[in-house]
Amino acid sequence: GTISETPVTGTDFYPTLLELAGLKPLPAQHVDGVSLVPLLKGGKIPPRDLFWHYPHYGNQGGEPSAIIRRGDWKLIHYYEDGRDELYNLARDTGEKKNLATEEGPRVRKLRAALDAWLAETGARIPKKDSRFDSARRKQQNAIIKSKRLPQLEKQHANFLDPAFQPNPTWWGSKATTD
Repeated sequence: GTISETPVTGTDFYPTLLELAGLKPLPAQHVDGVSLVPLLKGGKIPPRDLFWHYPHYGNQGGEPSAIIRRGDWKLIHYYEDGRDELYNLARDTGEKKNLATEEGPRVRKLRAALDAWLAETGARIPKKDSRFDSARRKQQNAIIKSKRLPQLEKQHANFLDPAFQPNPTWWGSKATTD
């Protein structure tokens, strides 16, 4: 058993499973991921930028954003107010110290790469909603923080219980007979 510190993302699973099954890559079906088989065999994969695009509000309080990770650096661009946050993950895994103001050139370079990727992939960019009500949004955020997040934390803690058994409709699942 070895441990790899190489950052990977969920889009890597599909090409990895194809390779493990001895099947050819299907680039039309997966455009972002790479096979992790070299890592599983103790090798390396070439360094690459990782991207995430989350263009909507989440039920857990997430804001519309797009993210690039390059090496130890992570840039988050928030669509609602246009702010950028920059973190050095090697020194700040908890993302507590936003370095965007101190690292202006790095922010611009990473934003350019992020914007290019968004354009290349045809990502849908959120637009301002003329009906947006900031007071209502603040109220929703308060509910998320005071009620929804504690509910989710309790639910997630239950998943870690050794005796956890999902109910018959967990995540919309259905019993099947194969």
